[in-house]
Amino acid sequence: MSQPVYSLHNHTPFSDGAYTVDELCQAHLDLAGVKVAGIGICDHLFCTPSSREVKAERDFERLFADETRQYVKMVHEARQRWAGKLEIFCGAEINWPLNKSVLDQIRTRLDGIDYVMFGFADWAGLTQLANQARRWPCPVGLAHTEVARQFPNTSMDQVVRTLANARIFYELSSKLLPLSEDDRWFKLLPQHRVTVAVGTDTHDDLSCLRDLPVMYAYLERRGLGEKLFAPAVRKEEALSA
Repeated sequence: MSQPVYSLHNHTPFSDGAYTVDELCQAHLDLAGVKVAGIGICDHLFCTPSSREVKAERDFERLFADETRQYVKMVHEARQRWAGKLEIFCGAEINWPLNKSVLDQIRTRLDGIDYVMFGFADWAGLTQLANQARRWPCPVGLAHTEVARQFPNTSMDQVVRTLANARIFYELSSKLLPLSEDDRWFKLLPQHRVTVAVGTDTHDDLSCLRDLPVMYAYLERRGLGEKLFAPAVRKEEALSA
């Protein structure tokens, strides 16, 4: 593989994963046949309790502010421990249906988070997110999205143009495997300015990490090797601005 390998969708016990950051790091380093340059911890954040709806900014602050700070602290401390061995990025997976009404509050709670991925957005949600994407303080992407199923009444051409215009990255996830060499979505992507992240959505089964070289090889065959999303650690100056 000619490009650095990044595994950007891993969950820990902070949300619904089974493995700690350190265990995930070691598992990636132990992979045979592939050298992983960095991993992203991408736990679920801002998960509104099903028993109540967050309607006020004060409620949101009380429920999620300290939790998010603790999450960022956990990932940043791991980043220091693994410095020189493996890059660690701090991501967040956000459930669109649960959080679409509190996006303004969420944007103010992303200090220390390097990228966010939205799951389960419908077409109305994607268009809303696209209109706001450049107001977010970090890159925004779609998590494990099967385009034909998630946007059944919208042409793939319109979806890919929406992502490109808003600079929203797309995640190739293990959940989408196996992939056909004739998949129309992956024939369209190389023609547009859309970057592609790679993630295994790791929860309680580390065997999914073996999908990483499979997905990277697929993207290279599709001509997407030069369009891989590589996150950057947000600088401290940006966090305090």
